Amino acid sequence: MKPASVKKFDMLYLGSVAVGLVGVALNYGNIVDAANAEMAAQGLEATMGGGVIVVSLLFGVVISLALWFLVSVLRIEMVKWIIALFTGWSVVSYIASFDSRMDPSIISGLVSTVMTVAAIYFLFQPDAKAWFAEKRGV
Repeated sequence: MKPASVKKFDMLYLGSVAVGLVGVALNYGNIVDAANAEMAAQGLEATMGGGVIVVSLLFGVVISLALWFLVSVLRIEMVKWIIALFTGWSVVSYIASFDSRMDPSIISGLVSTVMTVAAIYFLFQPDAKAWFAEKRGV
């Protein structure tokens, strides 16, 4: 039986993935326009942005769900550190790229990141640590 901390991790982590998807869906046109402009600036075909965004989004969701599965279902404790590392990188990226504009895509990304940070917090609680140790036979 999963402890309360791991259940909270599940809700927050999967919720953060859902918030990210909703954010992309609501801002898809703006995101594609920005991707097309960046590709055009680099001399690439400027109509590929939509495809690149969709493939990138699917890749990110698959990675996120795989990491969740490894932690929450298979109870592989080391993966929580990988999630923490990726989230730390995301936080640093937000801080480094922060500007005064707060459009909906930035807000949804920030909410998703905050939810992920909160989810990770629950993986380091005593009941979660005991749950991971139980699998190892400690």
